[in-house]
Amino acid sequence: MSVLIIGNGSSFNKYSNEEVFNSIELIICADGGLSKAEILGLVPDIIIGDFDSVNYSILKKYEDMNVEIIKYPAEKDYTDMELAIDLAVNKGYKDMIILGATGTRLDHTMANMLLLEKYYKQGIKIKIIDNNNIIQIISDDTKLTLQYKKNYFISIVPITEEINDLTLKGFKYPLNKVNVKRGSTLCISNEINVKVSEVTLRSGTAFLIVAND
Repeated sequence: MSVLIIGNGSSFNKYSNEEVFNSIELIICADGGLSKAEILGLVPDIIIGDFDSVNYSILKKYEDMNVEIIKYPAEKDYTDMELAIDLAVNKGYKDMIILGATGTRLDHTMANMLLLEKYYKQGIKIKIIDNNNIIQIISDDTKLTLQYKKNYFISIVPITEEINDLTLKGFKYPLNKVNVKRGSTLCISNEINVKVSEVTLRSGTAFLIVAND
């Protein structure tokens, strides 16, 4: 079972996936993510943050419902998103889905994406999902299958100095045990051309992004 964490990122207004929601055991809203939960008709189990971006009338509604609320001071060393992830980790969860992690604030978007790498190193698997993207980490000894989706593109962006022995099977542009350096655009906008494709990686760490315009 997974944790669903909902942030306040603006690249979020239409996401709906019943299959994803059916696998969720715990819902955590990070501050203004509470408004996004309202859009989805989801009731959070926990609301956490400094509440500088939350709608107080909505917050009061859930307070009256006895939903757990954890408040932090505005001057703190961590973002509300990181606090929410830490909370889930401390509760023993290792699989998470984050909505509302991306948007017009590029600093927050980049920080949230890099949180995926931080927690991956701790054995925590996290996916960021927004209106147009699914973002996850692939790293040492990854073997991953991906389903074909019409009009979707697959990009792999190294975040270590190099990723080694990257193999892509079932792609428009296949690769066989290729090393890709950080900063290379070799693996941007590939496409799956079979029902099920395969990605394998011997070493290194990269973002794998499934994107749709």
